Amino acid sequence: MEKINISIVGCGAHSHLHANAAAAFPEVTITSCCDIDSSRSKIWADKYKCRDYTNITEMINSEKPDAVILCTWPNQHLEQIKECLTAGIKNILCEKSLTITSKDAFEIRDLVNSYGAYLMEGCMFRHHPAIRKVEELAFSSCLGKIDSIRASFSNYEPEAHKDKLNSQDWRYRKECGGGVTHDWMSYCVNAANYFSGSEPLTIFASGNHNKDYDVIDRVFSQISYENGIAAFIESSKHANFTQMLHISCANGIIQLPVAWGIYGDIFINVLHRKEKWGYIMADRYEIEEADSFMLQLKNFLDVMKGKSKPLVSLDESVRNIHTVELIIQSITEKKSVSFS
Repeated sequence: MEKINISIVGCGAHSHLHANAAAAFPEVTITSCCDIDSSRSKIWADKYKCRDYTNITEMINSEKPDAVILCTWPNQHLEQIKECLTAGIKNILCEKSLTITSKDAFEIRDLVNSYGAYLMEGCMFRHHPAIRKVEELAFSSCLGKIDSIRASFSNYEPEAHKDKLNSQDWRYRKECGGGVTHDWMSYCVNAANYFSGSEPLTIFASGNHNKDYDVIDRVFSQISYENGIAAFIESSKHANFTQMLHISCANGIIQLPVAWGIYGDIFINVLHRKEKWGYIMADRYEIEEADSFMLQLKNFLDVMKGKSKPLVSLDESVRNIHTVELIIQSITEKKSVSFS
């Protein structure tokens, strides 16, 4: 596969990050873009020197790309994936969240498998070298068995901007999967499920419904896993900025202070103690700046070329959506729920 032609669906903010990532690969050409807003697709096409469309089916049938990148709202993904598959597209990179219900997630998985296609959800943080170093530390024998995982993603967003945001941002629209659950919290769920290495067993969560938008904007959740590991997740639009990943093991604690949107250099702390109780040592691992979107696209392309496996499997993405749905159920019903 010497040349790879890619079409972009959705010309919002994230589409530019994917376009910039594609520029790092000489074999990749973005040949077209699509957005229901014709003025936005035209501006995007002019910037990246490609053809613009307002209809995804028309674009796919005309361009016949090797791959499609979906940069659209979560509630649109199922139908757009169907359109791609039925038009013969075999490679799809889909921005998170994959969808907003487990029913749709299972349908997507079955459809992709039935067409013999390849779909990877865009969880860019998983491709950053800081996370790869956390993997190395957490899964090595030197720190011992993982006991618990703590993941937080919060940011204070003043209500003064709500009218503007409500009209422009899917994250404030219930029908699109708005709130923190399918956005910020999904990163935390992804990390908890991945590092636990096990199926969730029970979930309990509390949270807050924003009365203006009817979305959940504050979540505190505990997940118990079949192998005994526990995960604690926090995501709130009412708390100060945090993007922390914290993994407690038998012989040490791994701390990544910014885990999801890493820009610039970052460090990982590993805390452990000597024989005397309370004598805490800290090892620091410095990680140089990296472009998560570029590394994500590299993995996506390598899978297309048969050189690698996807870092985030479709089965994993489906499990994450199901977990998010059960967290919402626990908040709504005010009780613990079982993973099934």
